[in-house]
Parts: sequence; structure tokens; C-alpha cells
Amino acid sequence: MIEKSELSTTETVTLTEQVYTHDIAARIVENFESVLDEQDITLTSPEDDEKEPDNAARLYGSAYCDLLDATESIVIQTLEQAGVSRDKYITDRFSGNY
Repeated sequence: MIEKSELSTTETVTLTEQVYTHDIAARIVENFESVLDEQDITLTSPEDDEKEPDNAARLYGSAYCDLLDATESIVIQTLEQAGVSRDKYITDRFSGNY
């Protein structure tokens, strides 16, 4: 998990390569899932009956997908508000490197 002290509020970020907003959102959701794990909290989803018994995921199915989509929307809004050119980020898909 990224510690607050690792985040600088004074740095200017210039994107020289395209970024995948889905990858960024997934990293954020993974951090959230780590907190759920630390607190021994599992969120339910309509797909829980499809989940393998040995699957320890704290977020599963639509609960995971909905949170991922909402988080990606926030990432996109943040990039737009920061004036990042639309050609600098790719939405709605993973890079394949994540």
C-alpha cells in the first residue's frame, strides 16, 4: 500500500507515455482490498454462489467490477481536470502489463 508520505503534493507530473486508467484503478482497488483483508471484511456480491470455496477474494464479481469502474471514472475525471490531453490515457481496458 502506498503511504501518504510517499505522495508529493508539489510535484508536477508530465505524461510522456500513454497510461491505462484501468490499471491505475485496479491498483487503487487492490489497496482497498488490502484494507478489507486487514480488517477481515468481505463484501458480498450476487455472484458469491459462483465463487470457488478456496477463493479468498474480499471483493468478487459485480462488487469488484462496480468499484473498479467507479474508481476508473474518478481517475479519468482527475486527469481531465488536470488538463491531461486525452491522447495520453487509454480507458476501459487493461494494458496487459499489469
